[in-house]
Amino acid sequence: MYFNQCLLAKLLCFLPLFALNAQDLPSRVDAAGFPFARNAALGGAHTGLDGDFSSIFTNPAALVGAATRKNYMEFAVDTIDVELVYRLIATDDPLPAFSGFLVDNFLAGVDLGGPFAFGRTGDGYAVGFFNVSKLNIAWDRDQVYMVLPTLTEEFTLAGAYGLRLYNGPDANFDIGITAKVFLRMGYRSRPIYLQQVKYILQDLMEMPFETQLGAGADIGFRWTLNETLSFAAVIYDPFSPVLVTQYSTVGKIAEQEMIAEATIPVTTRASIGISWKLLPPDSLLHKYFSDITLSFDYLGLLENLSETPRDPLLNISAGCEIRLLEVLSLRAGFRDMQPSGGIGLNFTFMNLDVSIYGSELSDKPYHYSTWSAAVNISFRGS
Repeated sequence: MYFNQCLLAKLLCFLPLFALNAQDLPSRVDAAGFPFARNAALGGAHTGLDGDFSSIFTNPAALVGAATRKNYMEFAVDTIDVELVYRLIATDDPLPAFSGFLVDNFLAGVDLGGPFAFGRTGDGYAVGFFNVSKLNIAWDRDQVYMVLPTLTEEFTLAGAYGLRLYNGPDANFDIGITAKVFLRMGYRSRPIYLQQVKYILQDLMEMPFETQLGAGADIGFRWTLNETLSFAAVIYDPFSPVLVTQYSTVGKIAEQEMIAEATIPVTTRASIGISWKLLPPDSLLHKYFSDITLSFDYLGLLENLSETPRDPLLNISAGCEIRLLEVLSLRAGFRDMQPSGGIGLNFTFMNLDVSIYGSELSDKPYHYSTWSAAVNISFRGS
């Protein structure tokens, strides 16, 4: 009896420590993905567009009828207010950089995709392996002198399959599923003082190191009329558990010195969209225009599940793409109540996509808007 009472007392002593560790871990985990400049130029990843390599993350149902393509390698750079990141790291006193940001919060950083972005698409399937390096710096008005830096490396293996359930004379109905596993590791630091940001690379070895090992699936639908008008819907990560483990430092991984561990879900999202090809398959204008496509999506069907839901207007996405002679693509879009645009060049063996787009980094329209840019260089073959 005395032994049991002592054991219970020790467990009660450790319970606050376990609770503290649980508080240090995120309540939700970010979804795996890859930065595609084409999507950024079009105002987002539209669910109704025809299938290509990015459909692995957008809508697997769109892969039905997709052309056979191989992706050998891809390099991507996607910036989020990179000027502010430079000012934070390069200046001795970063406080003046915030003088113009009387907002609730912001996020600045850069995502580097590749060189691993290889795989294959075909009629009804796609498979790919990706890596993304991310450096982000977040700030919250509640902790005005602190910032939250994040530096991670992410590897994703994903496969998608689309199946035609109905093939009628004037309409088709397709369903698809994407399965994926990913490993994310790096530093999700606790808030640090602004003056410490420029020394963050020197202090990494002493910061907590975190790993995230997860798996999940996306389910998509696509209904197409007369090969021109598509209605689509996708639910992302309805069940995606992630094992999150935090170590005191990166050097303690071999010793399994964990300070926190839990299974945490990926934030579930859902989108619906419409895409319309203005030129029918038998149009004479195909001599000059390969395609003219308009798309409209709503991205926030499950926004109420988020801890900080955004204004519904920020989830509206629209885009237009004009392809000329299968070589040049002109793109324009609208998302976050901000415009976007870009071009794409198809050199047969290599594709170049460039985009400039506006982003709203707060939860309300026009509260903290900034300009971002993305560039993709991909090497592909049939």
